[in-house]
Amino acid sequence: MAYVKETVQTTTDKPYEIYYIKKHSEIIESKDNSIDGYEIATTEGIAVRILSANKMGFSYTTQLDRDSILKTVHKALEGLEVADEDDAYEFLDPSTPYPTLAIHDSTLVDLATEKKKEMVLSIETAARQYDSRIKQIRNAQLSFHQAHVWLLNSFELERFYTASGVSATIILTAEENGMSEFGWESFSSHFLADIQPEEIGKNAAQKAITRLGGKPVPGGTFPTILDREVVAEIVQLLSSSFTGENIYKGKSTLKGKEGQEIFSPCLNLSDGLLFEEGMAAAPFDGEGEPAQKTTLIDHGVVAGFLYDHYYAKKMKATSTANAIRGGISLPPMCGTTNLYLDPGKVSLKEMIRDISKGFYIQELMGLHTANTITGEFSLGASGQWIEKGELTYPVRGVAVSGNLFELLKNVEVVGSDVRWFGSTAAPSLLVGSLSLAGTEK
Repeated sequence: MAYVKETVQTTTDKPYEIYYIKKHSEIIESKDNSIDGYEIATTEGIAVRILSANKMGFSYTTQLDRDSILKTVHKALEGLEVADEDDAYEFLDPSTPYPTLAIHDSTLVDLATEKKKEMVLSIETAARQYDSRIKQIRNAQLSFHQAHVWLLNSFELERFYTASGVSATIILTAEENGMSEFGWESFSSHFLADIQPEEIGKNAAQKAITRLGGKPVPGGTFPTILDREVVAEIVQLLSSSFTGENIYKGKSTLKGKEGQEIFSPCLNLSDGLLFEEGMAAAPFDGEGEPAQKTTLIDHGVVAGFLYDHYYAKKMKATSTANAIRGGISLPPMCGTTNLYLDPGKVSLKEMIRDISKGFYIQELMGLHTANTITGEFSLGASGQWIEKGELTYPVRGVAVSGNLFELLKNVEVVGSDVRWFGSTAAPSLLVGSLSLAGTEK
């Protein structure tokens, strides 16, 4: 990519930054025990930022011939003319080294297409063989991707990495006595060896089967266990409260609360590109800042926030390597990377055993509708009813309500069953009490 650098360098004498990404992806789908779809694509492009007189110009292109690169640079220069002045804009210097992470699986290059097809079919086969009540496989999918990322600027910063990813997913339906229930499972890793197709199929089938025959329960306030997948979704939803942008703009309820115990003392939450198991892992962020880990919650206390360089400068803080790139079509922005909620020492089985009457929530419907600023929510829920320390029957047709921040304040036990869901790792949690609107008296 030397000619890209040379073209930009000879076109402008102003400070610049070039972000390049080349991504190869492959998606294979199966349905009814046969390959139902196969898609392969390779994309690449560059994004250019130019800085002048406290103004930032931005442009991008997916065409990497010399003329297209020249046009991209000129568009960025033209953008300077209408941009607002802001002394928080800056580019990084290369003084801080960045780490090498284990996030690339070289074996994927030589993996035969037929082997990939066998893997996705085995997901579906395992699901069907688990129980005769599995009647429909809506979709089984295996996807592969490999990305090459290159970042440089006029201050002699130049950084590069390659990352890979494999994801397996299945969505299915179980039927019995005229009722049907969905089941699903998904697992992602940087390494093919971590993907267990048969287990993914079985887990999805098990979820669907255990939900058949669901019924309502009495309304009231009960101790509640949140499944680790539900916890991961809650953490993802509330994570925006920790970004420097939302703190700066007053869109976070945590503004001004650093050092206060807002959450349960059982909880410890971190964010960082350095979590190699997370799918957002990278040796540096979208501006070139070396990867690190940032503690957000320390035994319930708000311990820190997340910054890119722009909002770090705005708030007289230090970048936490949280400049996020969603591709080349947008400039970097402040966001979360990998989120990790520390596990405890109590198993899920032990948590269930200690409840005389309560609710094990395995799904919250419409969680994205919860208010991310106030935390207020009222959502449909399904899962398993607990009686005398045992799961007794599936629950459906109920609603739970409250405040997500209060929910995490009332956590009494943290499970040992931490698992990664894409870029978020979470264990199951036991909440002391949760308001449940049932339909059975």
